Amino acid sequence: MSDAASALGALGSDLAFSVSFAIANELLDAGQNAGISEDELVAVVLTLAVVLTALPRTVHAGIQQFAGKAKGNARSSGLWDFLQLLVGIAKRISISVSVQLLAANVRAKQPLRAVRVVSLLSVAIFFLFLEATSSIGATRRT
Repeated sequence: MSDAASALGALGSDLAFSVSFAIANELLDAGQNAGISEDELVAVVLTLAVVLTALPRTVHAGIQQFAGKAKGNARSSGLWDFLQLLVGIAKRISISVSVQLLAANVRAKQPLRAVRVVSLLSVAIFFLFLEATSSIGATRRT
């Protein structure tokens, strides 16, 4: 990966984290105003992350089935690459928002500091485990 691509990737990660922090705060405030519990918010955001994870492969399979395989590779267009990038950013933001909502839920529900720290560490370890195991069996792009 070139230096420019690496710098843009790091900038995208920082941007996704900053935006997700603001979104999580807004969701918590909106949920409080609407009477929606933090558990329901976490479930909705995790569901969104799962949908965003499955969306590119599902859309590609639908395009291939609809257009037929004779027309060539539908993934080679610049528009398709851009849409995949947008979905990838949305997926990262939704996962980050769900982690932050889970952390806020732990902070609000656990009265003891030691229990909060252990619970927050377990949330972090769980998501690191998911990230590490999500690529098992996947083919790497070269």
